[in-house]
Amino acid sequence: MSEAATEPDEASTRIIEEIIAVQREFYFENKNKDSERRRKLRDIIDRATPLKGR
Repeated sequence: MSEAATEPDEASTRIIEEIIAVQREFYFENKNKDSERRRKLRDIIDRATPLKGR
């Protein structure tokens, strides 16, 4: 596998790890703060997703 092919995998892995960390934090510590969890997840996804059509 070439080095260029592994870069997206590494980026995806980092994003997934960040999402899991947010999920764990709010599951174990802040079960009633669902809206804040969703906002953080949306921020992570927005940063990781390139803008389409631009």
